[in-house]
Amino acid sequence: MVVFSNQRLGPGAELLVSDQVATEILRATAAAAAPFAEARWELELVRWLERRACGAPVTDLDVSEIAWTPDHFGMQQRFLLDAIRRASESGEHPAAFERWKRLIEAHPAESVQVRSLWNWQPSA
Repeated sequence: MVVFSNQRLGPGAELLVSDQVATEILRATAAAAAPFAEARWELELVRWLERRACGAPVTDLDVSEIAWTPDHFGMQQRFLLDAIRRASESGEHPAAFERWKRLIEAHPAESVQVRSLWNWQPSA
């Protein structure tokens, strides 16, 4: 099982899914984002999502692990939310996509840290 979380919201907001569903959500989101990715951060997000999906097994994912930047957080958040929406339209797990989307929407800009980096090695 894989937990999608937002530490700022606490355990009541977590999304618990099977490894297979987590892989499908991450791959579908990356695929939905890829055609629209132009900025460096967007391209890195796509690669990061793909890499997370290929982990064996997929590990838990918290919204804070995304390498948001304070100056561009709003645009980055919208980019990811749009990708999740597009992915959910053709995905088999609309409820899971919706719950993950809510975790992203609820992430407060003030919690974004300067110099947040992508964690390319997911924790086990």
